[in-house]
Amino acid sequence: MTVIDGNMDGNPDGIINLYDEYNALPGVTPISLASGTWFDPDFNFALDETTGDLYLWDLDNASENIDDYQFQLLDPSSGCANDIVVSLNVILGPFSGLAVPTTGSNDINIEICDVGIDPCGSFATVDLYTALLSIPSPHLNGIWEYEGSSTSFISIEDNRFFFADVPYQPGVPLVDEETFELVYRVPGINPCAPEAETRIKISVVRQVFSGFGNTVNICESELIAGDFDDVDLRDDLFLINEDIEGIWLDEEDPTGQISNPGDSQINLGAVYDELYATNPRFGCAVYDYTYFVESRSTICPGSTTTVSFTFFESIRPFQQDVAIPEFCVGDETLDTIDLYDYLTFTTENGTLYDYPDPSCTNWSLVSGPSSLGLVENTGDLCSITEDPEYTTSGTIDLTDLSNLDAGTYVFQYTVLPEYTCDANLTSPEIIYQPPSGCLSTQDPTAPCQGETAQVTIIIHPYNYAGEDTDELAFCETDISSPIDLIALLNTNGIDDPIYVGPLGTWTDLTTGNTINNPFTIPDINGQQTFSFNYSTTTDNDCDDSADLTFTIYEKYSAGSGITIEACNIDDPINLFELLNGDPDTNGTWTGPGGFSSPNSTAIIDPISATSGDYIYSVPANGLCDGDQAVITLTIFDAPVAGPDTQGTVCVSDESINLSDYLGSSAEAGGTFLDSNGTGALSGSILDVSTLSGGVYMFEYQLQGHPSCGISSAFITITVIEVAPPDVSDQTFCLLDAATISDLEVGNASTVYWYDTAESSTALPFDTLLEDGEDYFAVAVDSNGCESERVGITVALLPLNDPECDPCINDGVSPNGDGLNDALDLCTFPILFPNYEINIYNRYGTLVFTGNINTPPFIGLSNVPLTIGDELPAGVYFYIFDPRDGITDPFQDNFYLSR
Repeated sequence: MTVIDGNMDGNPDGIINLYDEYNALPGVTPISLASGTWFDPDFNFALDETTGDLYLWDLDNASENIDDYQFQLLDPSSGCANDIVVSLNVILGPFSGLAVPTTGSNDINIEICDVGIDPCGSFATVDLYTALLSIPSPHLNGIWEYEGSSTSFISIEDNRFFFADVPYQPGVPLVDEETFELVYRVPGINPCAPEAETRIKISVVRQVFSGFGNTVNICESELIAGDFDDVDLRDDLFLINEDIEGIWLDEEDPTGQISNPGDSQINLGAVYDELYATNPRFGCAVYDYTYFVESRSTICPGSTTTVSFTFFESIRPFQQDVAIPEFCVGDETLDTIDLYDYLTFTTENGTLYDYPDPSCTNWSLVSGPSSLGLVENTGDLCSITEDPEYTTSGTIDLTDLSNLDAGTYVFQYTVLPEYTCDANLTSPEIIYQPPSGCLSTQDPTAPCQGETAQVTIIIHPYNYAGEDTDELAFCETDISSPIDLIALLNTNGIDDPIYVGPLGTWTDLTTGNTINNPFTIPDINGQQTFSFNYSTTTDNDCDDSADLTFTIYEKYSAGSGITIEACNIDDPINLFELLNGDPDTNGTWTGPGGFSSPNSTAIIDPISATSGDYIYSVPANGLCDGDQAVITLTIFDAPVAGPDTQGTVCVSDESINLSDYLGSSAEAGGTFLDSNGTGALSGSILDVSTLSGGVYMFEYQLQGHPSCGISSAFITITVIEVAPPDVSDQTFCLLDAATISDLEVGNASTVYWYDTAESSTALPFDTLLEDGEDYFAVAVDSNGCESERVGITVALLPLNDPECDPCINDGVSPNGDGLNDALDLCTFPILFPNYEINIYNRYGTLVFTGNINTPPFIGLSNVPLTIGDELPAGVYFYIFDPRDGITDPFQDNFYLSR
């Protein structure tokens, strides 16, 4: 890297000045601050545009192409395109950076510990750019490469992150370390160096690993069975993939099972025996054993793993040992009872294993007519319950007769295995799977089994006849036949007459006859009252009876209505005869327009009647509502097609809508018929472009309601056809500046011109004609009808055609006499608005330059040095450049006289 001290303070800074760099190039015109302002089109943000200082150290990449770093000197007053006066390419040579100072005998630049490395795929990583000094920073378009063949090398990601995996080597030497050499290469181009490179060394030290420690949950029954009497903590069932150089921390052993740092044999059965001897209802107990591997290097920490065992107390069985209790509905001695009192719990070695705490327990109804007010634990059974009224007592209420249904009830008490252990004090069982330990399983459930027991009670019913019931009334449509008479009896709200055994007896109190239940209702005429008695016999031979009285009213019918349509010329209609069903004749009619009838007869004349709903109503009867039937009548008027009409159209109109030619009284919705069979009619649209001049007849038919006739109107259409104009191809001199108005047309007084056969806008008459263009003529008659369009092609003879006279005068005499006072360009400014003319004297010196905005030449110079001077008499030469991209420039001469 070239050392540059731009501000000359004795410290390299990589600053150059673009003004100075450009001026130092051979053969250039020097520039300064006054020459313009430097601009960076790529926005590298390394250029001070005011001073021209370029901070090379702020450019991220070395040049790989000659114009990677191009800077432009801009001067708005220069007259140059885009204001660019100078473009300067700066080629930036490659710089791969400086490596950080090395340490140790192996010239190591960076030493790292692979913290986080484990057998499950985590690797040592480092940002390679941290191995390079930040001032000046290296160019970023280089490539990092590993130079070596070690299998411990993993990859270089994103061209900056280094990954390696140093394998574990049991035994000595205790430090597992490997050194990796890498090179950073930055490409360059001439005239700078083709490449720059910097080499670094990275030392990776393996982090010791104390393995994966399992969390094992053990049920008390497994310990009693001796399943954990002989445990080797190094077994993969408890510790997986540990470095073998570790020790067990015997001073942290709460059980005294570990005798020295190398001892990994323990007896959990003996640990349980000691626990049970002092605390038989221990609930749960946690024991941790710690394995430690000391660090192998000062840059890496040691590693510690805990193997954890949790003992869970077993749930002992319990059951209902007392005889099944029986109760009777209505017994005055009934009270609330606690189901928990019917359970007997296990006693072991003088210790009672009962479960009175609400957490992790629940009472539930297994079967039975109702819950009897039992409060269940509806929340998470092993946390705070949602129902604070829940208790383990299992209280049920036998005094609430409204909820005391006869039957057999089975309730169940559940104790979950988590009862003995607080979930906040234990962890789920976690077992890391061999051989790698990279996968693990979790079991959040307790290892022991829960226990349940059922409590059964029996409640017997008694036969209840119900309460005396009268003042019942029904409409015959509101009650089904046959009817269940028991369902009509009132009850005391406690007992239910559904419990009948043997069945009771129903008696008609009017006739003394026994009747059947369900009872079949006879036909009702007006209304009818029924009086019955219901008697039962209980299991204790006690009689019970209840009287039932009710009245049923007849429901009058209005029948059912219909929807009918009529024409205003139809005969009168009797609406009652149109009703469906079997309507009663005691009703009345109402309808639209104030129509009414006091009886069932209703005669409607369509000529004067109003469309709408005609309603037949019969009266209410007792609890029976009245009834209505609706006949919806729609009366249609005869259709009106309107008067006959006529119209005049042009063939050039192309199409018309015959609807526009209907009379004002005509109704919409009809059909148009092609009376002359022209084939030009589609719906209401008539295609007149297919018709010749003449008179055509069309019919409009309007169909009303099917009961009314068809109405017709005739439309006479006169079609006018205009003859096309007589035109042909025409030729003009380009110098004529001919327009549309100059085109010749025969046999038509009024003609319009268009640029295409389909254009809708006519060309203005002062439109300049163009060479080789097509133009289309249309004749228009006094009615405004147009003929078909006829096309011609216009040819314009070029400037040098012998048939066209030259236009520019060959002499100029600016003496004020009004003749040739100026050089006359005739039609050229019109034909070539972008023209340019340059006039030279006989020595070839430019004396005049002009364009559309320049005053005409009158013998005065308008170029620098001679501007405003009168030119001497003599021969002058001119070059006329049309500047239209088509016509070539031409030259000629004229004589200037004084």
